[in-house]
Amino acid sequence: MGSFGQFLITRAFRAVLTIWIVVSAVFIILRFSGDPVVLLLSENATPDQIEALRVRLGLDAPVAVQYLRYWVNLLQGDFGDSIRQRQPAMGLVLERMPATLQLSAVAFGLAAVVGLMIGISAALLRGTVWDRLAMALISILQSGPAFFVGIVLILIFSVRLGWLPSSGRGDAKSLILPAITLSGFTMASLARLSRSALLDVLRLDYIRTARSKGLRERVILLRHALRNAALPLITVMGLEIGGLVTGAVITETVFAWPGVGRLAIGAVSTRDYPVVQAAVLFIAVVFVVVNFLVDCSYALIDPRIGGV
Repeated sequence: MGSFGQFLITRAFRAVLTIWIVVSAVFIILRFSGDPVVLLLSENATPDQIEALRVRLGLDAPVAVQYLRYWVNLLQGDFGDSIRQRQPAMGLVLERMPATLQLSAVAFGLAAVVGLMIGISAALLRGTVWDRLAMALISILQSGPAFFVGIVLILIFSVRLGWLPSSGRGDAKSLILPAITLSGFTMASLARLSRSALLDVLRLDYIRTARSKGLRERVILLRHALRNAALPLITVMGLEIGGLVTGAVITETVFAWPGVGRLAIGAVSTRDYPVVQAAVLFIAVVFVVVNFLVDCSYALIDPRIGGV
């Protein structure tokens, strides 16, 4: 087996280990967060009724037994049923998945295009007014939490101007404010990193050599500078894709976007264990798979990493 094969096996093992740790941690934390039976029954419920419901939900067994039973069912493709809605938990998550992926994809596309344009132009115009304005904009985007940015956008464009809807998922207009809110931090991160990476590359000797040979700046930028500056950007972009899926929880709550994040928040408040566990498993798998693919692409771009 070659070095690249060993690299893939190591990364795959780490991915599976990460998913196991995350899911296990959530399982244990949920069990100590409170009893869902108390929320399901009225205040006048008798101890016998409470115990009967606990037995029916499988919550009467010790936590270790519940944990073992959960993994046995999970490996068989059984993610459990929602305590509240009496439906398969993973089915509820998959119903909300398109909304979350749509929001995350649009937010990432917006962040990548705008962020890279700002960062690259700031690097090429270093020290100018545009560079200073770009850095100021980056600082603002990175310092604004999603819930605050979302509320401000709603107040301006929905309440005062009436241009865009403030909540829900409908036509393309309903996607604009949530996508801008979700993309802000990622946009700033990509802009700052692309500026820094490109400036580092432009200082290298082979760039000066290319210029001394009379190559046009456009050729130097596209063929030499951007290609070498892309390595750290690919890693961060992969991390940001997973971060957008997990970060959508807050944005979906602010804009009442019917995605996995909003479903998870509702399930946490009602202590719907199976739905929370299914949502966390979905988010963890997306995050880990994206990072695994990034590691593979990184190794292919730079052969020294994976031994290709």
